[in-house]
Amino acid sequence: MERKCCLVCIFFFFFFFFFILCQTVHVHPLSDLEVLLMLKSSLVGPSGSGLDEWVASSSSSPVVHCSFSGVTCGADGRVISLEITNTPLFGVFPPEIGLLRGLVNLTLTGANVTGALPREFGMLSSLKRVNLSSNAFSGGIPDEMVAKLTELEVFDAYDNSFSDELPVGFVRLKKLRVLNLAGNYFSGEIPAVYSGFESLTHLSLQGNSLTGKIPAGLSKIPNLLELSLGYYNTYSGGIPPEFGLISTLELLDLGKCNLSGGIPASLGSLTRLHSLFLQVNNLTGEIPAELSGLVSLMSLDLSINNLSGSIPASFAALKNLTLINLFGNKFEGQFPSFIGDLPNLEVLQIWSNNFTLELPENLGDNGRLVLVDVKNNHLTGKIPRNLCRGGRLKNLILMENYFYGPIPAELGECSSLTRVRIRNNFLNDTIPAGFFALPALDMLELSGNYLTGQLPVRISARNLGTLALSGNWLSGNIPEGIGGLRNLEILSLDSNRFSGEIPTTISDMKKLSVLNLSGNHLTGTIPASVARCSRLTFFDVSRNQIAGEIPTSISILQNLNVMNLSRNRLVGSIPSEIGLMKSLTLLDLSYNDFSGRRPTTGLLKDMDDRCFAGNPHLCSSNASCVAAAAHAPSPLRTTLLIAVAAVLVALFALSAIWMVVRRMKANKGRRWKLTAFQKVDMRAEDVVECLKEENVVGKGGGGVVYRGSMPGGTDIAVKRVAGRGSDRGFRAEIRTLGRIRHRNIVRLLGYVSNEDTNLLLYEYMTNGSLGDMLHGSKGAHLQWDLRCKIALDAARGLSYLHHDCSPSIIHRDVKSNNILLDAEFEAHVADFGLAKFWRDAGASECMSMVAGSYGYIAPEYAYTLKVDQKSDVYSFGVVLLELVTGRKPVGEFGDGVDIVMWVKETTADYEDVAAVVDPRLAVNPVADVVNLFKIAMACVEEESSDRPTMREIVNLLSTIQQPTLDIDHLLPED
Repeated sequence: MERKCCLVCIFFFFFFFFFILCQTVHVHPLSDLEVLLMLKSSLVGPSGSGLDEWVASSSSSPVVHCSFSGVTCGADGRVISLEITNTPLFGVFPPEIGLLRGLVNLTLTGANVTGALPREFGMLSSLKRVNLSSNAFSGGIPDEMVAKLTELEVFDAYDNSFSDELPVGFVRLKKLRVLNLAGNYFSGEIPAVYSGFESLTHLSLQGNSLTGKIPAGLSKIPNLLELSLGYYNTYSGGIPPEFGLISTLELLDLGKCNLSGGIPASLGSLTRLHSLFLQVNNLTGEIPAELSGLVSLMSLDLSINNLSGSIPASFAALKNLTLINLFGNKFEGQFPSFIGDLPNLEVLQIWSNNFTLELPENLGDNGRLVLVDVKNNHLTGKIPRNLCRGGRLKNLILMENYFYGPIPAELGECSSLTRVRIRNNFLNDTIPAGFFALPALDMLELSGNYLTGQLPVRISARNLGTLALSGNWLSGNIPEGIGGLRNLEILSLDSNRFSGEIPTTISDMKKLSVLNLSGNHLTGTIPASVARCSRLTFFDVSRNQIAGEIPTSISILQNLNVMNLSRNRLVGSIPSEIGLMKSLTLLDLSYNDFSGRRPTTGLLKDMDDRCFAGNPHLCSSNASCVAAAAHAPSPLRTTLLIAVAAVLVALFALSAIWMVVRRMKANKGRRWKLTAFQKVDMRAEDVVECLKEENVVGKGGGGVVYRGSMPGGTDIAVKRVAGRGSDRGFRAEIRTLGRIRHRNIVRLLGYVSNEDTNLLLYEYMTNGSLGDMLHGSKGAHLQWDLRCKIALDAARGLSYLHHDCSPSIIHRDVKSNNILLDAEFEAHVADFGLAKFWRDAGASECMSMVAGSYGYIAPEYAYTLKVDQKSDVYSFGVVLLELVTGRKPVGEFGDGVDIVMWVKETTADYEDVAAVVDPRLAVNPVADVVNLFKIAMACVEEESSDRPTMREIVNLLSTIQQPTLDIDHLLPED
């Protein structure tokens, strides 16, 4: 019995020992190597990314991780620094990250990391520097986690998707010097306890969704150097006067955050301040003279406010100023003469004010000017001679003023110039010949003056893209040397007194898209070599004395959209080949001396008779004309017919072979493949299963859109794009667009494809499109505040595409149906960057390439067939007019009249805006309606160069009062 008991005791002893051993092994902390490998498995990147070399085997050294890229170890082999930058990873932070107890520096930027920060992050008690900028972290930052990071000195979470209220735990960190939470979605007010930071020198909260008043207590932070609180935050009230007490402050950025009231005079006490940014607010009143106390100030931006009065003369004391931005205000009075005395001035932008009198003669004497923009004022006098004394001036914009006299010859010697725009002034004398030899000059715009003389024989400005000299008194021949402008795209010499023949060297300008020589005294013939300008979209030589016949070769210009040859002395028959130019939309051959029968080929058949008026010897298609040619077929014609027949037979045979091969490959090409741009809970088969008629939610030029419910419960929008299954260019484009991440852009989740079809996978937007909502039965529920919010949201999305993506992305089809609304009525821009691939079924080849939708297309597209950022701006302006009027862009105003034309005809003055406002709007603040209307009209300016940028539009829309919205009261009822 004793022996049996001993055996039982021994059994339990070993069992207990084995259990303890297992538990010990189980709780043994992971090594730094194991943690890094777990981090690698959690953050999946493409082949060739920086984490590929993070590998280890059983035979590896215990400190093999110290040789991993981006990893730095201490003497004990523990990881002390981890730096991963600009590596396209996808995934989340594993909680095991908290086991890297020796970590001092964590830099993970531009890596697309998603999800929330794990609470175990707070275990990294040795951390001093954290940089998580440009990722997609979301959720809040827990206070209890932050409070444990007692050694933290720098925390940078710029450009993520963090939300909730601002964390207050950071205030407990006694060593924290830099806190950057900009570019996220934090909401609520700035906590009053933020005044308790002890060591903070840099605080950046800009680019969030913060509201309320800016706490005056921030002035109590003892060592603050930089304070940035603006951009997309919408505070109430004004600038706290107490900010004038932050004696250490060097940068104050409160731009674009809905501030009102005046500029506190107390800010003049900030003697160490080098940058003051208050742009794009609702600030009123005059600039306090006390700001002349900012003796260290280098950058001053007060643009786009409602400031008035004159510039204080005491500002002459601000000798360190390098940048002065005062544009978009109501300043008036004499242009400040002291500005010419500022020794360090580089950028001067005062456009769109009411300044009068002359620019100071010594402006530019400091030799440092880079940009001068004073357009749209009431300035007069002569242009200062020394604007480019230092050889640094790049942009000179003086248009829409009253400058007179000659253009200083010194400007023609300024080799740094890239843009000169002095249109619509009263300049006279000759154009400095040096302009035509400047190596960097991209635009020379001198239209609408009284300039005389001739163009120089030698022209060598090799980078010139726009030469606009229309509406002057220039004379003489157009020199043959103009053909040396190999990068020229726009040549406007119309409404001058040029004579002689059109130079044949124009054909050397291969990039030329606009050629306007109308309204001169040109003679000779139309050079056949013009046909070599293959990019030409606009060709106007009307109102000259050109003779001879139309060269048949001109019909090969496949991009030509407008051709005006009217009011010349052209003779002979009209080439029938012109009718086959599919791109041609406007042709004017009136008032010449054409003869023979009017051709009826292609577009010529239906062209208005007015396009042929004033040609007395031209027979209409149904009139009797004497035949000039024999009826018998010539041997050459017979040979051609035989050759054509042979080619057709060969093509038929090749087509038959192609069909057989295609059928053989058909089954192979039907396999579907899912390519995801982030983690998704779906398979290709799940997506394909959604392609049923009952799931269709929309149809358009881009394809059919289906609503799909995935197994995980997520709804997505599936856009079926036929005919581009194996198009590498298309797939490369959507892979690029899949990396775009912005709050106001519909996220492209991925795509499913085979050789015939692509299925684009998007976030599903519960409330559909703005177009359907606005013009449908629920349009009355879109009240004024919500319309303003939608406009600003959409503008932010487009601004991101234009200005924050590299390379810039042009939408190409901005319209209300491509602005989608989520459950909270936040607007998201859809179908960006892919419009160039869309084609409506049954559309002709030339129409398939039209960029945009009817009613939204910018007017310059008619003669350039090109789209750019300003094309998107025009289309967005139409959307704004839809929001104001409640009307569709076309179809409600009669034939040939769109919403832009109708609005211009109906509203001769801004006081007439009430006549076009949507009657369904129960409440519409008059001032805000007028402001939105003004922004819309600025967007649809005829000249693309006069339209604002999307970034400027966002700034302008931000100035319209938008109270915090109670969305529940604004939602449409079912």
